Amino acid sequence: MIDFVLNTNQEIALGRHDVITEVNAQGDMVLRNQEPLNLDEHTMLDCIDHWAQRSPNTVFMRERAADGWSEISYKEFASRVKSTATHLGSLDISADKPLMIIAPNSINHALVAFAAMTLGVPVTPVSIAYALYGNTFERLKSIIDTVKPGVIHFSNTNIFKNAAKSVLANYDIPCIAFNSDMDEIPAVRSLAQITEAEVTERRNAVTQDTIAKVMMTSGSTGNPKGVINTHRMMYSNQFALYKMWPFLKQMTPSLVSWLPWSHTFGGNVCVNIALFNGGTITIDDGKPVPGHIGRTIENLCMIEPNIHFNVPAGIEALLAEFEDNHRQARIFFSSAKVIFIAAAALPEKTRNRLSELSMELIGSSPKLLAGWGSTETAPFATCLNFDSDKSTNIGVPMPGTEIKLTPVQDKQALAVRGPNVTPGYWRNEKATAEAFDEDGFYSMGDAGRLINPDNPSEGLVFDGRTSENFKLLSGTWVNVNAIRVAVVTALKPYFLDAVITGHNQSEIGLLIIPNIERLAKLYNLDETQQHAAHLQSVNEIVEQATNLLQEYNEIYYSNSKRIGRFAIIPEQPSIEKNEITDKGYLNQRALLANWSDLIDQMHAKERKASIYFHSF
Repeated sequence: MIDFVLNTNQEIALGRHDVITEVNAQGDMVLRNQEPLNLDEHTMLDCIDHWAQRSPNTVFMRERAADGWSEISYKEFASRVKSTATHLGSLDISADKPLMIIAPNSINHALVAFAAMTLGVPVTPVSIAYALYGNTFERLKSIIDTVKPGVIHFSNTNIFKNAAKSVLANYDIPCIAFNSDMDEIPAVRSLAQITEAEVTERRNAVTQDTIAKVMMTSGSTGNPKGVINTHRMMYSNQFALYKMWPFLKQMTPSLVSWLPWSHTFGGNVCVNIALFNGGTITIDDGKPVPGHIGRTIENLCMIEPNIHFNVPAGIEALLAEFEDNHRQARIFFSSAKVIFIAAAALPEKTRNRLSELSMELIGSSPKLLAGWGSTETAPFATCLNFDSDKSTNIGVPMPGTEIKLTPVQDKQALAVRGPNVTPGYWRNEKATAEAFDEDGFYSMGDAGRLINPDNPSEGLVFDGRTSENFKLLSGTWVNVNAIRVAVVTALKPYFLDAVITGHNQSEIGLLIIPNIERLAKLYNLDETQQHAAHLQSVNEIVEQATNLLQEYNEIYYSNSKRIGRFAIIPEQPSIEKNEITDKGYLNQRALLANWSDLIDQMHAKERKASIYFHSF
């Protein structure tokens, strides 16, 4: 293992980012990090044992409790993982019968997950939204049908009672829980046990090639698939990141994170960066959405983390609160030395204001870093480890990872090969075969380009998805991601997001998602009026959207970018209908399909104004 250093010196050192390039026989460009990986044979399980011995009393994980905080040290975590494994070992779970976990982020969730992995059993953490909302639980059933778990673990049968009843009624799959008030579902501690010697034997059989997780894709571009995550993928990601971010040698990570462990960002980055480096992760029971952001800020101010991971929407929510409360902002900026943004690019305006506010309040600003990857790359494929004035810079390949750029349409498709890449999809040979090219590179449908073709070490820019782009009737290609980013920036804070329409049409259209809370305050809407369908009847709101889009069109006036028509979506996107993920990402494909008739009506109308508004 890497020689770890535990201290709190907070100077931010960034590593080399030299890139080697070559052009293959097909004319594709392949990028490699000049820094070799030199991966050893350990796993994240070894990190538990390492820190339990080297730093036994350091807090690994912390969560809110009724009387303050509940904490678990590395020594206690290691002991309780083994104890939990003795109970799980009595169940009918194995390498091909995963343990499915339906639970919010918690210490108990972590204990169950690492106990199963200790036994060589893959875990499938499922978004709790699929077990909380709706009545039919179709998304949950789809995941169960895909994974075919040996056992399903619920953190609390009171919270998930309806989902648990649905599972018991539709599947012959045993269920367990940490806290159970249902006779049909036993508590973990009441299970029979295997011996510690048996646990040790199974633990010793775990290698880097052992499957650690079957992670479900977010579903933001289609139906979720089960992505195999091996121990090699998770460990190599942290091993490479440690080389790219040398400051981890001097600054032991302390995180406050709300990001759900059912997704790779929360489960594979936030948990593992703390575990790999002997740091502490504080589970944030808030969320960067109205009604919950206050709790997040309270947690941030109490813990004062030195590194902060978030998505752009989360950063924007924090920034809006910090503009109104400089005392809280000072506390956050004084402690957070690094802010990492993933899942999408932080808008330039937001990025600049974040730095400006920090400079105004404390005289310095945190390092703003980013990266690119997916559930299939566990998740880092590229990482920014140098200063860049471009918020869209996703950095350079991780050590040991190769990035291939292949011309597709008017873009360059990105493909990845390395120890961080999945061997395939769970029980889905067809999807696996389609995901890899003849050279073993995994293609996720994303596009990118070099910031400076003459100097690849300056990084890559994410350039949308090749699978989302479409042509207008004129034959003009429309870059969906570029338009969406620009449009959303123009419409904020009154509208949250947009679906881009116009395939085989004469011009580009939008379905825009309103920020109901902001618009309700602005126009004094009462509770009966605070729904999307009513907003399209408020002339001031329609006029405001029209004016903002006209300003956008003055900047982006070409046919490939200009907006000709729009509508305010009459219903907020639904998790149950697969229109939005629990992290707030729109599933453009699902929304286009679900609202196809209304989109056709919008494009069928004759446009008499500069921008046509369609009222559903």
